Amino acid sequence: MEGILLSSASYLLVLALALLVAIICSAPKKGQGSKGTRAPGPRPWPLVGSLHLLGGYAVPYQAFDVLAQKYGSVLSITLGEVPCLVVSSLEHIKEVLFAKGDHFDGRPNFRRFEPLFSGDKQNSLAFCDWSVVQKIRREMLRAHTFPRAFTTRFHQLDSLLNEELNELTLQLELTDRPTAIKPLLLQACANVFTAYFCTSKFSRDDAGFVNMVKNFDNIFYEVNRGCAADFMPWLMPLHRRQLAQMERWSDEIRQFVVSRIVSERLESWTADREEEDYVDALIGHVKDEKAAMSLETALFALEDIVGGHSAVANLLVKILGFVARRPDVQKRVQMEVDDISAGRDITLADRTLMPYTEAIVLESIRHISSPIVPHVANQTSSIAGYEVENGTLIFLNNYTLNMSPELWEEPEKFAPERFLSSEGKLIKPEHFLPFGGGRRSCMGYKMTQFVAFSTLATLLQRFDILPETDVYDIPLGNLALPYDTLKFRFLPR
Repeated sequence: MEGILLSSASYLLVLALALLVAIICSAPKKGQGSKGTRAPGPRPWPLVGSLHLLGGYAVPYQAFDVLAQKYGSVLSITLGEVPCLVVSSLEHIKEVLFAKGDHFDGRPNFRRFEPLFSGDKQNSLAFCDWSVVQKIRREMLRAHTFPRAFTTRFHQLDSLLNEELNELTLQLELTDRPTAIKPLLLQACANVFTAYFCTSKFSRDDAGFVNMVKNFDNIFYEVNRGCAADFMPWLMPLHRRQLAQMERWSDEIRQFVVSRIVSERLESWTADREEEDYVDALIGHVKDEKAAMSLETALFALEDIVGGHSAVANLLVKILGFVARRPDVQKRVQMEVDDISAGRDITLADRTLMPYTEAIVLESIRHISSPIVPHVANQTSSIAGYEVENGTLIFLNNYTLNMSPELWEEPEKFAPERFLSSEGKLIKPEHFLPFGGGRRSCMGYKMTQFVAFSTLATLLQRFDILPETDVYDIPLGNLALPYDTLKFRFLPR
């Protein structure tokens, strides 16, 4: 009897081992999944999840590269109490953005940002979930942020850029000392945005305008900082002072926008008014009986797009940082500028004739590797065959797309020519997606390219740019810079 029992136990053990081997052998290979399986990833710790794995890197997103080498290009990770998926391959990033864009069009609910939008993330263009209102906002904005070449709006933007850049260069010509360029660029970009979207221009000595610009930049810096409390909300009480500051900045911006831009237009509004700018479009919408947006939501939309000037100005500081230590790059731009301008002001129409200058903008954006705003699954779905539960936060690993040696030759090198064909024409590789894509793509990317091109071309047309010191680092993995940052010498040519 005992022998029979031993034999039966041995048989069951062998059977169990055989079954286990069969499961292992038939498991999906790295980077692939089968329906119903969860993507592989590190085992989370209590409370903190796997947040500890993101520390110790110059760019936090580098940690995702390290993890991808172990777990594959689609991996699960728990950050604090938030279930996340990291997607690092072009194929599956495109699956998230395009093939299943309607499955993954939500945004995370970071409580740290709530003071910026009256406690409701749906008031934000960038951080709201997809909705009918969001679709209306984007369609309304598109005509203004994507002006077609040689249309009235295109020429208007071109004229505003020339006006502001001429004022900026006059300021730079008044000193031969190292200049803190960021405040000047912030004000110039802000005036381009307010003049273009709101038909409102302000003096650089206007205290209210200067305060608004600085408040927007403070908010931009805070929003772009990673924070453990975003994933562990129980830490939020430690950020009371920071939250109060953000709420004050937001309130002061609202007061300025209402009193200096919107109020008079609202009071004098008539139904037969011809639409002149984005403010008119918003007011015309909220005055309609069938309006989908309230006035408060429309004001947030206006502030969001006007606040985009902070992102452009921060990008420009970093572009100047890259070119200031490369006289050879500057010389090539200056040759390109001189060949087509003969001393006249640079125009937006010159972009097609100055591919190297445009390539510098793209190469700078690639190096910065600023992360794409995370997506959130709005339903249970799948990526790469792995099941993705409703509510999962999805990181699209832009750092890998921009810095992988498998996608770029010598990715650490600053080489604008990588965006030029052998014939010297501008090219953009399929894996270069700095502004996302699909229904949640950045609405301001064309404005970013227009303003960055005009500013870089104009400054190098008129100056040689030298760094204050030969030894400095340009922070990567994040677009935001402190208000007091790099200084440059602008030597008139």
